[in-house]
Amino acid sequence: MMLIIAWGNPLRSDDAAGLRLGELLEELWRERKRPVRRITVHQLTPELALEIARDDVSTVVFADARDASAEAGGPPPEILVRPLLADPRTPVLGHHLDPAAVMACARLLYHKASPAWIATVPGVDFGHGEGLSDVAEAALSRLPEALFRLTSE
Repeated sequence: MMLIIAWGNPLRSDDAAGLRLGELLEELWRERKRPVRRITVHQLTPELALEIARDDVSTVVFADARDASAEAGGPPPEILVRPLLADPRTPVLGHHLDPAAVMACARLLYHKASPAWIATVPGVDFGHGEGLSDVAEAALSRLPEALFRLTSE
């Protein structure tokens, strides 16, 4: 089963783009009759390691927004998809983690090391407010081929 972990704050404009990407990915998997489960959170926490360690989870996709302000001036920013590389030195401190640290928790606590990916949506407005910027909306309307390849597993 594909586990999608989407995180962001729907009250901080483009920070919600990762949440919307998680919904779109779940729809893709369901259309292809693939087993999928989506978890939506405001931030990544160590408790997610237990979800990743479930026996039925074969792959994990993290969906988030990224600040694309520096990408202005070039081609339209797109959703980026890359494998999440394991780093045994990833610190697991506090209660707010990055995807590598959550995967490290699953590996260290539950001996589970499923393949993982991170997909990020470009955003330019992370201020207070609801709704996505034109940049985030445009990127979400052009899902990259890499996401479709993930669904064929």
